[in-house]
Amino acid sequence: MTELVTSTLDRGVALVTLNRPERLNAVDREMGPQFDKVMAGLAVDPAVRVVVLTGAGQAFCAGADMERLRELQADQGGSLHIPPPGEPNPQFDAIDAPPELKGRYFLPMALPQPVIAAVNGACAGAGFLLACACDLRFASQTAVFAAAFSRIGLTAEGGIAWRLPQLIGEGASADLLLSGRKVAAAEALSLGLVKAVAPPEALMGETMAYARDLADKVSPRSLRVIKRQLRAARTQSPAEAFALSHREVVSSLASADFTEGLAAFLAHRSPHFPGGD
Repeated sequence: MTELVTSTLDRGVALVTLNRPERLNAVDREMGPQFDKVMAGLAVDPAVRVVVLTGAGQAFCAGADMERLRELQADQGGSLHIPPPGEPNPQFDAIDAPPELKGRYFLPMALPQPVIAAVNGACAGAGFLLACACDLRFASQTAVFAAAFSRIGLTAEGGIAWRLPQLIGEGASADLLLSGRKVAAAEALSLGLVKAVAPPEALMGETMAYARDLADKVSPRSLRVIKRQLRAARTQSPAEAFALSHREVVSSLASADFTEGLAAFLAHRSPHFPGGD
């Protein structure tokens, strides 16, 4: 079977590549389950400290494969079955995250490790959902973003009306979701949708350098806990957020990573974090 989603691991950084370049990495019935399997495996791999997600060729992900969708619609008698949020998937049972995040296009949020998107070209539809679900986004100068659901008669699918305002605010989100217009990399940077924009030939180098800095110099336990705190804060009251913060600090003070981090700081050396809970 062709590897439509590939994964490599180097120095704690897993590089996941959507691999249908001839179709601009559009998601179809074969790619989707492969993506689920790869991401579920990374979630429980203690060697993985950071994940980088990108696309092969000239695109990040152009969305769902529309030709395959039309075929599937015909097979299902003119309608399409869309699994509801939180529908059980045994592959994701080991992932410690709210059930509603354990769906394909929110998996980057569900993973315990930071997930960074390297958006190297077209990023539309389902690809836009995936990129927005990542913790950080780096973009090529040639990247183009589009939440074009409204332009083909769809709505703000996949929870994007909840997620996008967290990234760029309600007004800008209304603009992008209602209009479905294209957004170039420079505008995406000004909106705060992406962290940085790089020349095409430098994108992966800059993204991987950032990811390796996290993997090499930051406590893996801290990465996991802080991501969990950021995720929880979206639905917490200030009191709940402060209470969780206190519990996590107390736990951190008793952790092996803090013991090593403090020793390294006092010895003026680089830390070697064990990364356990």
